[in-house]
Amino acid sequence: MPRALTEQEKCRQCQRLLEKGKAAVLLHGIRKVSVDDITKAAGMAKGTFYQHFETKEQFLYELTWSFHRQIFAQTEKMVLDSNDIKANIRGLIMGIFQMPEMVFFIQNEHDITAIFESVPNQELQSAKQLEEGLFEKLLSLAGIDTATVKPGVVHNYIHTLFLLKGSDLMIEDAMPETFERIMDDLIAYIFGGAV
Repeated sequence: MPRALTEQEKCRQCQRLLEKGKAAVLLHGIRKVSVDDITKAAGMAKGTFYQHFETKEQFLYELTWSFHRQIFAQTEKMVLDSNDIKANIRGLIMGIFQMPEMVFFIQNEHDITAIFESVPNQELQSAKQLEEGLFEKLLSLAGIDTATVKPGVVHNYIHTLFLLKGSDLMIEDAMPETFERIMDDLIAYIFGGAV
C-alpha cells in the first residue's frame, strides 16, 4: 500500500497540474482541452487530477485564478519599478493588456465568462473581493489614496477595457479610440482632473 501524501506533496501535485495543464489549455483551447490532455502534460494519472479537482471546469477556474495572480504579480513589479507612476500609467495599463496571460483572457473571453458563470455565486463574490483587494494593494503601492480612488471602480474600469477587447459586438474600426477614451477616463479618475 503506497504511503499517504503530505499536505505539502498534495499542494505540489496540484501546482504541477496547474502549471503543466496550462500548456495543454494553451495548445488545445479551453473548450477542447480534456482531462487526459491535462494529466498527460503533467505526467500524472487521471485519478490524481480528480483528487484535486472535481471537474475540468473547476480546474479551469483555478487556472484562471492562477493567471490572475501572475498578472497582478507582474503588474505589482511594474508599479514598483516605475519612477513616476503618473507619467507611466498609460504604458503600465497597455503593458497589462500585452501580458501573455491577459492576451489569453481576451482571446478566450467567452469561454472564461462561461467558467465564471458556472461557479457558485458565493465563490464568485469572494473572487471579486479578492481581486478588489489586489487593486487596493496596487493603488496603495502607487501612492494613491484608496479612500478617494476606490479599488472597486478601478477594478470595473479594467474589466470594462478587458470586455471591450474581447467583445464581438464592438465596431472594430472604433475600438482603438474607444479603448483610449476609457483609459483616459480611468487615468483621470485615478489622478483627478483631465488627462
